[in-house]
Amino acid sequence: MDLQPFKVAAAAALILMLLLTIGLQQASAVNNGGVCSAVDRSKTFKGVCVSKAPCVAACGGEGYPDGYCFMDVADPDYRVCMCTGPCSPPDPAATSRAVRKTKIPY
Repeated sequence: MDLQPFKVAAAAALILMLLLTIGLQQASAVNNGGVCSAVDRSKTFKGVCVSKAPCVAACGGEGYPDGYCFMDVADPDYRVCMCTGPCSPPDPAATSRAVRKTKIPY
């Protein structure tokens, strides 16, 4: 008796149920008052991000209250500064532009 097709089908069903569960949890968190949060790469931080303090200082100059070092997806050995805040700060050069807001469930 060959159980290989059964194992593949069971694994696929388990992965599908896991993805559905995660998706439903995120959707319910967003629909039930998810917090508006912004995460953007710093535009002023230069070089490799090795400690949080210089990153937070650069983010503060961009209007964000916090920041952290994050591994660059394109180059895993290179860490970039990511700025975080409750919502995207308005662009001083174009205040009439729509501000992008991202809901991130906590």
